[in-house]
Amino acid sequence: MVDYSTLPMLTALKDKMRWLNANQRVISENIAHADTPGYRAKEIAEQDFSGLVDSLSGNKTASASSFKLAGSDPGHIGQRAQSNGSYVVNEQKGNEESPTGNSVVLEEEMIKLADNQMQYGMASRLYKKNVALIKAALGKSGR
Repeated sequence: MVDYSTLPMLTALKDKMRWLNANQRVISENIAHADTPGYRAKEIAEQDFSGLVDSLSGNKTASASSFKLAGSDPGHIGQRAQSNGSYVVNEQKGNEESPTGNSVVLEEEMIKLADNQMQYGMASRLYKKNVALIKAALGKSGR
């Protein structure tokens, strides 16, 4: 039996899907608090793929499963723990603010939600296609 989970491309796709899941949670939280007075909209720092090129090219100094999101400011709001690392959640900067102090722009959050959904669909399709290619190469496509 082949252990697909150790392949760098599949690991990178799984990491991307985990990040998109965490991003979905933060966007959903923002939408849920769209009318909460004083609520500050949040976002997750972008995922860092700097280690992916080295791991795919065979360089053993970096690993696709060691993706970590780094904070750029010591005042970041918090971290969301995942099974393979931490995602730093920041307050969104530059958003307009309602008279109640809420900084959620519902239209922008809905656009982010749709984009997140499309990215997740793409990553999951790529994952399935890669597994199917590996199985075909091993002569197990019909099983």
